[in-house]
Amino acid sequence: MDSLSKVVPYAILPSIFQESYFDDEDNTANVHRSIFVLIDNKRYEWNNMFKDHPGAWCVGSSHGFLIFLDNNGCPQLLNPSSNTCIDLPSFPNSLIKHASVKSYSYYAEHLRKTFISKAVLMCSPSPSQYTLAVMYGYPLCKIAFCSNRNASWVELFDAKRCYYDIVFDNNMLYALADDCSIEGWDFSQKVPQKILFVKYPIMEKDKEEETKFPCDKFSSQLYLVIAKGEFLLVERFIGNFVNGDGEVVYEGSNLSYEGYEICPYRTKHFSVYKLDFVKKRWEKIKSLDGGAIFVGANESKFVTANSGCEGNSIYFSDDRWEEMNLDYSYGGHDWGIFNLQNSSVKFLAPDANKMDPPPIWMVPNSN
Repeated sequence: MDSLSKVVPYAILPSIFQESYFDDEDNTANVHRSIFVLIDNKRYEWNNMFKDHPGAWCVGSSHGFLIFLDNNGCPQLLNPSSNTCIDLPSFPNSLIKHASVKSYSYYAEHLRKTFISKAVLMCSPSPSQYTLAVMYGYPLCKIAFCSNRNASWVELFDAKRCYYDIVFDNNMLYALADDCSIEGWDFSQKVPQKILFVKYPIMEKDKEEETKFPCDKFSSQLYLVIAKGEFLLVERFIGNFVNGDGEVVYEGSNLSYEGYEICPYRTKHFSVYKLDFVKKRWEKIKSLDGGAIFVGANESKFVTANSGCEGNSIYFSDDRWEEMNLDYSYGGHDWGIFNLQNSSVKFLAPDANKMDPPPIWMVPNSN
């Protein structure tokens, strides 16, 4: 099972033997996890994955490593297969306060599970060589990074917008801004410099889609994916309140705990766009050429056909950080597969409204 997890995509889940989907941070049993391996559609127990880190909260996966925060909010890297753990610098008070958080203690106690919305590595790390970038301070997400060169957290120069996603590729950090612009920084230099800015690209809008997924019932999340040298923008449509029949309903028809149905948010649709650099235009596409995309807390990734995944599909996990921990009755549950060609959604835990800790995809680099 351990060797299999190194070469095929899998998801990290709560332990099979966890009595409920709730994770008690004071219970040492929560160091165990399970994994769901796509190629054989099976779930395996993985004992002591976090044996030295009870209460670990994962905020990302990249290059075979998990990025997590310990109970004090300190970031660390863990390779589950080799059990390699790398300590990273703590977030300085200046970074915490710049995100309008009043103190580090308040962050560690109340915001540890929402402060970081994405974390990505430049390459496979070692204790003496690493570069990690994070988006922090939801909802106005900013970008910071740390590396072995400076051994501290630094705000990324000239990253002045609110960002939806970040991804590394060939020593470049690319960021998707809230207006669908793309910015890119060269990290091969001692001080990363912005060398790419695709400003205000036009985005094709599907009128039928806008009617089908109105903003008063749906929220959207955007992801940036690099596939075969092309920039892809992935738009995720999430029904804010979805009843047991799969119907998206308005707030207010559901949320009493005594006798009324709980209607958690659920993903209903995805659209994918490819950037035309010449036209400065996001153009909608309907096929991934047999490949698949993974989005969620993980670094947004594309894998080619024959990787053990369903072709032309989007594998998603719950990354609705602002809502995931507000309610004990749901959160972490929005986990499944979307088929881009027939627009079908298959939830991988259809009967679960709460998964704590939430699933997180691990996508090996070999794919």
